[in-house]
Amino acid sequence: MINCESISRKGECVLADIQQLIKSIIEQTHLNEKKALESKVYHDEPILRTASQMANYINPQYRGMKKLASGDEAYSHSPAKIFYKQAKFMEEFEEDFDYHGEFIKYYPTYRDMNDLQLRGYFSWRTAVRRGDIKKTSLSFAFVYIYELLNLVGVASPQEGFDALRNFWSAYRELDSGIDRYMRLWLSDFTVYYNLDKALLYEFSDVAFDDALCVLADSAKHTRDEVFDALNMLSSYNLGASKFYAEYPVQVKTVACAVFTKMSEYYAAKRKNTLCENLFGKPYKGSYHMFATAVFYDSLNRENFTYEVNGALKYTCVRGKWSCERCLGCREKSRKLGDMLRAVDFFMREKYAYAHKLKPVPVTKLLEGVIKKETDSCLEAEKRAEEAKIEIDISRLGDIRRAALETQEKLIIEPELDCESEPDIPAEAPVDAQPDEPDACCPVLGSAEYSLLRCLISGEDFLDTVRQSGSLLSVLADSINEAFFDTFGDTVIVFDGDKPEVLDDYRDELKEMLKL
Repeated sequence: MINCESISRKGECVLADIQQLIKSIIEQTHLNEKKALESKVYHDEPILRTASQMANYINPQYRGMKKLASGDEAYSHSPAKIFYKQAKFMEEFEEDFDYHGEFIKYYPTYRDMNDLQLRGYFSWRTAVRRGDIKKTSLSFAFVYIYELLNLVGVASPQEGFDALRNFWSAYRELDSGIDRYMRLWLSDFTVYYNLDKALLYEFSDVAFDDALCVLADSAKHTRDEVFDALNMLSSYNLGASKFYAEYPVQVKTVACAVFTKMSEYYAAKRKNTLCENLFGKPYKGSYHMFATAVFYDSLNRENFTYEVNGALKYTCVRGKWSCERCLGCREKSRKLGDMLRAVDFFMREKYAYAHKLKPVPVTKLLEGVIKKETDSCLEAEKRAEEAKIEIDISRLGDIRRAALETQEKLIIEPELDCESEPDIPAEAPVDAQPDEPDACCPVLGSAEYSLLRCLISGEDFLDTVRQSGSLLSVLADSINEAFFDTFGDTVIVFDGDKPEVLDDYRDELKEMLKL
């Protein structure tokens, strides 16, 4: 039989020997480590991790960020404020992580991301800040935009505006999903941070409000300013009309005068002004700055006004924003378009323009105003033409020679002795008699009569003018004045330098002069 007790004692002895051996090894190891510490200097060495361990590694910065969204204090803050505090905490943070996942969320914030998504976002943001903008989840792009709206990662509002505009310009080529928001947010950014109002013209319809201001107070603006405002707000572009291309000054004059007269009529006879009838009344209401964005009002202004122009103004009182502007028709007005098209139509009729327009249905009032202003424009043109004196510089030589001949005729010859007087014929030759005006036209002098006869018969008139010693324009004006009571109009007009008898009066003049 096997002696179990003997075996048990032997086992205990072996175990005791093993324990003693282990104890000796540990003591020797501690001794060796002590000697090594006394003789060597140790340096930091990287801790080696496997790929799976690296993927799950979380920077302590993330834990600090998450603490800002937890605890009793966080529950008293709005989501926008929590986002703002976390964004400022992570403002300078950088990450390098190859992320291939998706992140989709309305009004996205850091609190909506898991650890891998956070690492993915901050890695993408690091690349963007270095100028490497690549397509990613649209929600990541919006988080980055929210940061810029809150001035996270930029040193000044102007730098923030430039960063927003540049990012929009680049990323819209990759994903147009941000387009529908960026114009409004850039406009609000300009107002909120009190930047130069000139920035608004690139992203908002401020020019529309500028044009409204011009029309609302047209008396203080030039004709060109009023005409440009009319075209900008009108559905009919009168400035592109063929008739305007040939008569720009006349069209501007009539169009602006018609608008002024109609404005005066509405101011005197109607409850609303003409501009209010076309575009609505100014309205002041509450305004949500950066609507649909995650934005924290860090400035919280007590009393602030940002006036863009007379038709657009933003106000903030104790953090509450309001906006005053015309909220009626914000598009080109068809009523105003009909007015300008009617101006084009009736002016073409009055000027007998070859290219006609189809009739425009307008009120009798508007039609009467347009016709009256067009007639006034035509009458002003006529008076200006009659008063215009043209000097043909090329004819100055002829004028000088004629003046010298006249001067010679006026010189008094010295008296001669009777014996030396030349023989004087009893009668002058018949063909030496100068032209005389017909007895039926005593209003003309001989020079005017000769010029008019030459013009009607088509003969050369230069010698006649030269012999008269007068300017051609002076003789023509004298003829027009002589017949004005008869015809109520000028009978001679100038086509360039050449005078012509109007065909309407040629036959009557020939009969009067018996030609």
